[in-house]
Amino acid sequence: MQNRFFYYINPKLDPHQTLAVEEYMLKHVQPGDVIMYLYTHEDSVIIGKHQNAWAECRHERLLADGGKLARRISGGGAVFHDVGNLNFSFIAAHDTYDLHRQLKVMLDAANTFGIHAEFSGRNDIMADGRKFSGNAFCRRKNGSFHHGTILIDSDMNKLSQYLAVSKDKIESKGISSVRARVVNLKELNPDITPQKMTEALLEAYRAEYGKPQPYPFTDEAWAEIGEIAKRNESWDWLFGESPQFDITIKTRFAWGGIELMLDLKDALIRKAQVFSDAMDADFMDTIAPALIGCAFRSADLAQCIRNIPHTPEQDAILNDLASYIEKQGY
Repeated sequence: MQNRFFYYINPKLDPHQTLAVEEYMLKHVQPGDVIMYLYTHEDSVIIGKHQNAWAECRHERLLADGGKLARRISGGGAVFHDVGNLNFSFIAAHDTYDLHRQLKVMLDAANTFGIHAEFSGRNDIMADGRKFSGNAFCRRKNGSFHHGTILIDSDMNKLSQYLAVSKDKIESKGISSVRARVVNLKELNPDITPQKMTEALLEAYRAEYGKPQPYPFTDEAWAEIGEIAKRNESWDWLFGESPQFDITIKTRFAWGGIELMLDLKDALIRKAQVFSDAMDADFMDTIAPALIGCAFRSADLAQCIRNIPHTPEQDAILNDLASYIEKQGY
């Protein structure tokens, strides 16, 4: 089987459309494929798959100012995008997905401008001790993607205005503000622009993988992308069903924050919703359905959670959550 390497630079600035393109590529990726996808947005806040839009950003102010709210299909936290921020995505089949090589493209491109960058923790790329790229991940049947931001000349004042960081997140990470822990690459090298970084990424991608071809869109592809974009801009997708719940359990662990919202009838859980900035968005999908019908008692809840099918890597998530609920004494 011959590997195929593609690239696409999206000229549109609408996050509902750009994220639809990415989702289409992931759905249709073929064995042997690697795609580097680059895109930019006008003022937007992008929230993770399981985040509560009401709690994560000041969306009313954002929309009043002409910005857009969007929800991606990957996990992780809320981010602010503007035209001074370049976004990347590596979409690959399972046989060609290689986080080390994908990160090497990122680090090599930064090094072109004399910036020594490094991958830190689970999802940050750092330079000069501060983050300029937050990354998130998504796995589907045909392949996976690794995507993120590259802060080049983003408006930090707007970032602080629109992102509402919860108090528990600030305390758990020991930070004083959103603005204090990020850096624009232009501060480190005034010559960097989004266009120059785009060119550097394409060159680093070519050097690592070989000469890429433009992504082969068809009329049918654009039609499908259009349908995904319509869903992306819908109220249901952005805000979802938000009924009044009887019980809210909210806490934070090393792997991320989680908020369980439970609706009860006769002491049994009849409806559940999960909000989280955990990176493993697909696994978060499995928690709420597992609680339906469970008695609202700590021991029963903990057992339901521990019984959720999971991999060894996901064991810590379930153990942390179950142990926390046991200690609450419901």
